[in-house]
Amino acid sequence: MNYTVSTTELTLKDAMDHYENGKHRRYSLLFAANGGAFAVARLMGGEIFSSHRVLGRLTLFELSVGMALFTAVMTYDIFTFGEKMRTTFLPKAFGREGKRVLISLGALLCMGWLLAGWN
Repeated sequence: MNYTVSTTELTLKDAMDHYENGKHRRYSLLFAANGGAFAVARLMGGEIFSSHRVLGRLTLFELSVGMALFTAVMTYDIFTFGEKMRTTFLPKAFGREGKRVLISLGALLCMGWLLAGWN
């Protein structure tokens, strides 16, 4: 059985639905993970220095580096998803503005985490 989907099998509405749902799920994961980790770091860490443990065996610095890496990977995933949808189904989707917003958000989140872990 052939399970590939050609570009002619999706209507414009279906392609837009897939794009919007995929984008929404990815952005939701990015912000939920960052918000949850920030809340845990804040609640568990309080006003401590980055050398103290904030979660299990993780220091604030280690958590910050891990979350910055997670954010970078998720930003890359969202970018490649948007590019794939643009080149495969929706030539006018994920334009320069969307790319700039995504890269700016990813960079701000990464910088925020690295600043949070900096002693």
